[in-house]
This record gives sequence, C-alpha cells and structure tokens, in this order.
Amino acid sequence: MARMRRSGTGIGIGRVLGVRIVLHPSWFVIFALVVLSIVSSVTNPANTGTRQVGAGLAWVIGIVVALLFFTSVLIHELAHALVARRRGLEITEITLFIFGGAANLEQDAPNARTEALVAAAGPVSSLILGGFFLAAFAVLPRGVDATDVGGLFASMAFYLGGANVLLALFNLIPGFPMDGGRLLRALVWGVTGDFLRATRIATLIGRTVAYGMIAIGFFIAINGSVVEGVWLAFIGWFLNQAAEASYRRVAIEKLIEGIRVQDVMDRDVRVVNPNLTLDTLVDQHLLTGQASLYPVTLDGDMLMGTVEIAQVSRIAREDWPNTRVTDIMTRGDAIVTMTEAEALWDAVTRFEESTLPAIAVVDVETRRRLLGLVTRDGVFRALRNRAQLRV
Repeated sequence: MARMRRSGTGIGIGRVLGVRIVLHPSWFVIFALVVLSIVSSVTNPANTGTRQVGAGLAWVIGIVVALLFFTSVLIHELAHALVARRRGLEITEITLFIFGGAANLEQDAPNARTEALVAAAGPVSSLILGGFFLAAFAVLPRGVDATDVGGLFASMAFYLGGANVLLALFNLIPGFPMDGGRLLRALVWGVTGDFLRATRIATLIGRTVAYGMIAIGFFIAINGSVVEGVWLAFIGWFLNQAAEASYRRVAIEKLIEGIRVQDVMDRDVRVVNPNLTLDTLVDQHLLTGQASLYPVTLDGDMLMGTVEIAQVSRIAREDWPNTRVTDIMTRGDAIVTMTEAEALWDAVTRFEESTLPAIAVVDVETRRRLLGLVTRDGVFRALRNRAQLRV
C-alpha cells in the first residue's frame, strides 16, 4: 500500500532479508476482524456445504488463513523493498497496520523509472500470489462435505487467491501515495521532468479519489451496509491525509534542498557539568528560558550526554539537591547527534520522529566533540525564511 517514513510506533517482530518487520498496534484490530470474518464464513452451512464446520476447526482455519493473508501483504511490501534495493534505494523497515502494509522509504526515487519499478513491484507480486492460490484451488479436490480436507484447503486457496488479486487491484487505484498513485506520479514525472509538479498532480488526483471513496462510503452506509460504508469512508479519509502529508513532505524537502546542518546550527551553546545538582541546574539554566535541552560536557567540549526539562520534571523537587545531572542525563548510544555536513532534511525527519527540542552537533571523527546545537525552532525558522524568499 502507501509507502511512508518511519513512524517509530510499533512492535518489532524480526527481520526478513535485512528489513525490520514492525506490527503497528492497529494491525491487531484488523487481524482480529479478518479472523472473525473467516470464522463466520466457514461456520455458515450456506457457504461451506451440507455440514457446518465445528467451532474449534473454524478458529484454526480463521487464524491460519489470516496469517497467510498477512504474509501475502508482507510479501507485497518486501517486493517493493527488494526492487528498491536493486535500484540503489534503502528500505529498512516494513510496518503492517490496519490498512495493510507500508514500506518505509529512507529517500525518494532518483528518477521516474525507478519510481515506477518500485511502485509496480508490490501489485505484481500480489497478482502472482493470487494466481498461485487460484491455480491451487483449481486442482484441489472439492466435495459437498465441508469437513472434507481437500474441500477446506480448496476454500482457503480460493479465499487467498481472491484476496491477493483484490489487494493488487486496490493498490493500483491512482490514490497517491498508494502504488497506483506512485505509478501516476512516475508517468507525469517522466513526461514533465519535474518531480514536484508530478507530486502535486498525483496528490490532487489522489485526494479526488479519496473524497470519492468517502462519498461512496457514506452512500453505502445510509443504504443499509453501515459497516462496509463506514470502512470505505475511513479508508478514503486515511488516503486523503496520507496524500496531503506526502506532498507536504516532498515540498519541504525540495524547499530546503542543499541546506546543511552547519547553515542553521547554533555554535554558541551553553553547556552544563555532569556533577551539577538539579536544583542548581534549574536555578542557573532552565529557569532562564534560554534552552530546554543542554549538552552535558566534560573537559570543555567532550559530549557526555544531554539533559532536558522533561527529565528534570520526573524527579521529585525535594530530591533535586541530592540528584546530579549525571544521574538522569541521556548517555551513550541513546544520545541523538548529527554532523555539520548532514542535510537539513535529515534534521527535519529526526525532529518528526522524536520530541527532542534540539540535537547535538558533533565532529565526524570522534562523534564526541561538541560543535553546537541544531534546534527545532532553528529548523522551522529556516523553513519559514526559505519559503518567504522563494529560493
């Protein structure tokens, strides 16, 4: 489905081909709904034959088929990742969530051809899987007895085949940032040679599709199929939000293209000693309002950690005189740092993925010598100035 930036929300369940697999909390909701739908279907004699499938077997079938379906969704997203990797792009994480899956891109495609190949990989893989399951359905024996093993396998294969074909067709809808919308952007990009213009057009069409889905969903709902109608409208709403967010991200990335962290960082930075007590830290630094995050250094510019207001607020006030900065500061690998030469866009994504008010800028060689801070306010000030100057 849509491809997006890493969100930082979810449960990691392992890696496949070097790609981290994450389950968003909403995935458990759709997984349960799919299982319940399958159980309801296989326990209905009208759907399964002359006999009703037992409850225990129905639940086993429901869970197995749901797992196979979401494995198919994962394969769809892995296809995006593998083609992207072959084309020099990096996709390090795949998130499964309530609307299917999302391969989290580290960067945009460098050209229209790459965009098209990466976008097409998912639907093609789903069509291949759908064909495989439907072929299995065609050759498996099917009797009128719903408890017949061959008949059950055939039913499962038919469901999975149809589901994969529908998954491919749904993703080909030109609703940016879905695969169909990405293919549309690649086409416009190839014709015009203008990535931003292609994104704008794909977004406009994608939002039109999304509004259409919302309208159709409400129409279906008021005509009796409330669950199906609301679900379709919800998908349309999600696509509209995703399209708008994707265009805004691309526009911002293009706006600050060429700007480095060194261009906006603060070099005159106040630092604190790790042995400072919290009451002194608050009186001398935090109450001045000059910053909400301070680098913690030793021997002048050697970065030991960072401390911010949120960390201090978690300590009871009566314990401040007996608690030192070193007791609560962020240290080691948990410290978020950047270097001067990194693109400002990287700082934007770091701030999107965290609540940090500032990020320490360090030297490339040791990653320990403090050079300054890049602040959230500084980044947004640069964005605003750039937009006003239109450069």
